[in-house]
Amino acid sequence: MADAVVSILLDNLVSLLESEGRQLLEFDDRFEETKEELKYMQSYLKDADQVKIKERNETFKTIMRDLRELVYDAEDVIADCHLLFHKKDKGCAPNFMSYCSPALLKSRHQMGKRLMETNKKIEVVQGKMNSYLQTAPRHTGKDEDGRNMPMTYPILMHEAEMVGLEDDSGKVRNWILKADGPSTIVGIVGMGGIGKTTLAQKICHSESVKKSFNHLVFVTVSQSFKLDELLKKMLKKLDVEEESLRGKDVEELLESLNRKLDAKYLVALDDVWETNKGMWWDSLKSGLPRVEGSCIIVTTRNEEVAKSMGAAGRHIHYPQTLSNEDSWSLFSKIAFARTGGKCTNPDLEGLGKQIVARCGGLPLAIKVVGGMMVGKSDSIHEWRRISEHLKEELGIDEKDELIISRLELSYEELPTHLKPCFLCFAMFPEDFEIDVENMVNWWIGEGFVWGRNGKTAFEIGEECLSELFNRFLILGVVKDTFERSYVWCKMHDMVRDMVIRIAREESFFVRLDWGGSPAFSERSRRLGIVGNTAVESIGNSTTSLRALVGVSIQNKEMITSLKTILCKVRWLRVLSLSLSYTNLDVVCSDWLGGIGSLQHLVYLNIESSSALISLPDSIGNLRNLRILRLWLCPNLKRLPVSITTLEKLTAIQIDFQSLECMPEGLGKLSNLERLGWFSPVNKNGSGISELKSLTKLRELRMEMKSVEEIEEGEWNVLSMLQHLQILWLKFGEISVERDGIVKKIEGELSPLKSLKELYIWNWRGERTPAWLSPTSLPTLQFLEIWRGGIREMGPRFWDSESGVWKVEVLVLGRLPWMEEEWQRMRRAMPSLRLLKVRNCPKLKLFPFDVTVDIWKWKIWRREEEDSGLLLKGAAEEEEEEEEAGMYAHAFPTAFLAQISSGNLSCPDKHHKCHVCCVWTQY
Repeated sequence: MADAVVSILLDNLVSLLESEGRQLLEFDDRFEETKEELKYMQSYLKDADQVKIKERNETFKTIMRDLRELVYDAEDVIADCHLLFHKKDKGCAPNFMSYCSPALLKSRHQMGKRLMETNKKIEVVQGKMNSYLQTAPRHTGKDEDGRNMPMTYPILMHEAEMVGLEDDSGKVRNWILKADGPSTIVGIVGMGGIGKTTLAQKICHSESVKKSFNHLVFVTVSQSFKLDELLKKMLKKLDVEEESLRGKDVEELLESLNRKLDAKYLVALDDVWETNKGMWWDSLKSGLPRVEGSCIIVTTRNEEVAKSMGAAGRHIHYPQTLSNEDSWSLFSKIAFARTGGKCTNPDLEGLGKQIVARCGGLPLAIKVVGGMMVGKSDSIHEWRRISEHLKEELGIDEKDELIISRLELSYEELPTHLKPCFLCFAMFPEDFEIDVENMVNWWIGEGFVWGRNGKTAFEIGEECLSELFNRFLILGVVKDTFERSYVWCKMHDMVRDMVIRIAREESFFVRLDWGGSPAFSERSRRLGIVGNTAVESIGNSTTSLRALVGVSIQNKEMITSLKTILCKVRWLRVLSLSLSYTNLDVVCSDWLGGIGSLQHLVYLNIESSSALISLPDSIGNLRNLRILRLWLCPNLKRLPVSITTLEKLTAIQIDFQSLECMPEGLGKLSNLERLGWFSPVNKNGSGISELKSLTKLRELRMEMKSVEEIEEGEWNVLSMLQHLQILWLKFGEISVERDGIVKKIEGELSPLKSLKELYIWNWRGERTPAWLSPTSLPTLQFLEIWRGGIREMGPRFWDSESGVWKVEVLVLGRLPWMEEEWQRMRRAMPSLRLLKVRNCPKLKLFPFDVTVDIWKWKIWRREEEDSGLLLKGAAEEEEEEEEAGMYAHAFPTAFLAQISSGNLSCPDKHHKCHVCCVWTQY
């Protein structure tokens, strides 16, 4: 398959030359020659990709490497020319005399020379392609320039995960619930991809298990863990604040763990590889108190590991590969998601079952291949091609290699625009939880995704993420409040092994802890730094870097080396650095002083730097900067005024805990699409009135810290933001100013016709503001009201004269005085499909008891009401009785009366249910 990054870069270069070619041609007519040759190569790669040849010969791979370097060189030349001709002189475009200045003439000569050299290289590579490679067939398929959009129909992840697990989970759950000794150890042993983690999670999430244990901790151990980090993860699962764990050694952490596990507990240690590494298990075991009935689950690929940790033979479970029936069921739920998991084309069913059979009953392989097929058409030819492709690997005996071969095919079948996005995941350590917002920003920074067809680059990036989720190539970890999308994700270790292998082959990325030859390093344009990796000599390869990504940087030597590197990386597009400890902050501000030289930088991200107080004024030199993200920098109070000159800036993402205000002149950033957090001020900063110039804003996060910072009538500025889709409003802890804030913000807003999401935090009034109505917010789909003194919704909230609410998800949290009634809420919001409530004990007749466990989320979903079901699997009889009692405790008395009278029954005649219920409590 053709190099994915080369294809994307070629597309970008051709688009740039076509859109700005007239300006560049005035500089040198060689650009026309460059454009035509690049378009030829672009067409060739699209033709070659249509062939779908799995194994390319060495000649092809060598030419692709040369082509990759050539495209990077061309991109550098064009980027420098672009920068030269968009350079400003005291805020004005260069005039005729400035174009004839000696400095510019010299630059023009140097650019022309570089361009001539690039064109000669193009001729050489083109000659090799013609001489050594057979011409690929003409490109007749759909032009990928249109970028096939990801699937918008849902894949029922929960249903897919449950296939074939009922008997296994019941068996292991019984071992756990009947454990009568102190700290019984249960092992789940099997090969990679067999479903060990899924099984352990299903068991831990079952209601009977959650009810039986006072504490439940699920952590991944992985190959390259450190005991202190593992202990910190366990303690955070037990609600210990991260700040209190900093600086503690292993002994102190073990003591804390021992104290926290003060009652019956269940600990799940997922993906354990060995026990003799530093004798970690002996140390951890000493921190686990011997409490009667407690249990430890261990998942591992090695039976000896489970036994060495104390699992008796009778308490070791070996998951088996799925039966043909279950394999087809799992595949169908994914591949035929558009039609509710049913294959509606009989001609495809036979081919589909052949594909499933070649996955060997391995759940991971079936999920990934199913995710690959969900984006395919119903073409018999296409399905047959995939089936034959899989057939090539039938002779492989090793199951791990079988999965890897299926995973590599899933990469090969990705649309071209998704391949470089997926390769970025090679950067992150094993079991690392990845911030999806940061990942999308990286893709935008490198030009892997961009806005088109009326959608912003951020929206296209989120769609790319969704497609990778749907293909099971990345796994969700934490969802957003509204349960629509994931904010954190990770990779299965076998998928990670595969993506690292491909990233190496394509010289996509180098991580310092990977090792590798200098030749390999010199070809890569992306450098990763993880943890406390020692920095060794990496030659001159850093001068050509496009992305420099650091994760959990832990030593000063690394920062010092970065200071040197930043002086060389003139073509850097992405700089994303996450520090780990505060003792690194001392050097942080030092190296940031030279950041102004990175004139091609598109994305700048700095995380977890408590001593970052300000950015240098030279940040105003970053004319191509589009995204600025400063996260978890609690002492960053101000941004330099020079930031208001960055005309290409589309996103400022800063957490609300730090920034006092935005600099005066924010309204000049007319291309801003995302802004947060914005704290309006009337002096020495930007006020609300500056927002009226930001007409492209789609997301705004705003914190009102003082009533004095809002002028009379200023609030209606929000009505001018007609493209606004997401709005966060946070009101400071200013109870003494409650009446003033309410008066200034209470007024009506003109309809915000595009607003889809609204978050209101700490509203000071006893009623919701008047503009919180279906009239002012006619397209609102998601509403969260969090914390405050609200006792009831305002009269306009129930206004139905101009239509009812379109809200689908409602979240109410920490509203101890709110007294609204459920039936009234349902009538006002007929489209409601998800309700989440926490610490609202005065709500009336809601579908769960709001006075029990007020600090836990109570959740209602409409699909449960529609189905009329709360089904339980084939669990043992005694467990059904136990769970029936639990459900009875959770439901309102009036509803239980309906059950007793027989007014509610189970529509599914094949299940024997003690309680069939439309309401449930989580």
